[in-house]
Amino acid sequence: MAQQSGGVVRPVISLVCGVLAVVLLPLSLVAVWASIMLTRTTVFVDELTPVVREPQVQEALADGVVTGVLGAVTLQPAVEQVLEGPLRQVATTVVADPRVATAWAGALRSTHRQFVGVLEGRADTGLDSRGRVTMLIPLEIPELEQVLSQVGVTDPAALRPTLEIPLVAASDLATAKRVYAVADAWGVWAPVLVAALALLAAALAHRRRATIGWIAFGWLLGGVGLASALMLGRAPAIDLVREPVVRTLADAAYGLSATWLYAASAVAVGVSVVLLVGVAVSGRSRRR
Repeated sequence: MAQQSGGVVRPVISLVCGVLAVVLLPLSLVAVWASIMLTRTTVFVDELTPVVREPQVQEALADGVVTGVLGAVTLQPAVEQVLEGPLRQVATTVVADPRVATAWAGALRSTHRQFVGVLEGRADTGLDSRGRVTMLIPLEIPELEQVLSQVGVTDPAALRPTLEIPLVAASDLATAKRVYAVADAWGVWAPVLVAALALLAAALAHRRRATIGWIAFGWLLGGVGLASALMLGRAPAIDLVREPVVRTLADAAYGLSATWLYAASAVAVGVSVVLLVGVAVSGRSRRR
């Protein structure tokens, strides 16, 4: 009876471990990415700094400059209409300046530290009046003085606008905290767990080559599925962002951030193909 019980239990455990290894593979890749992006400020800044060079982001920042300047002063509608054209020309030129790229990188660094502080529950972390993590980009734009002086505007707030980009709404912070906690604790270990489950499934299986082959095939589908999900999910994910400026930034950041996951998916597919070829060659050799 003991032998029969063991003969039944081992295949069941092998099956469960194999299924978990397949299902958890794409999730483990996302977990690693999240642990790197959410917990490491330097990586976060390096990954998203190039976003500021995207044309659509520069256009969105120029809109923010115009809105910020006009919002800092009180002008007649007719004056605003006349001023908006020259102001937009200045803003479009300024946002392509290296000074803005430097301010962008500094704002990213400060925002990520603030974001981590919120997720870790530190009381000294500040939010805006609506409880959001907001990215603040202070800009020094001497070129504005000439344009604004034509209509008698000398307000420092208009000459030195600070762009405010809300990134995380208060309603999303609870979810973000849970994701951060999991990513921080288990993110880097997730692929190790997947590999351990695959090895355990193969070790307990009666037909090890077949088990390895099915796991490899599942990983192949998982890698392809993750890459497909990244491509198909881009538009729906960006549509969830309500703020126009933030939506533009999120779209550009999505493309850059997804690069790592595409590469990870390619590695998973490559490993799967190697395993499948190895199983096929081993099977032929044994038949001979």
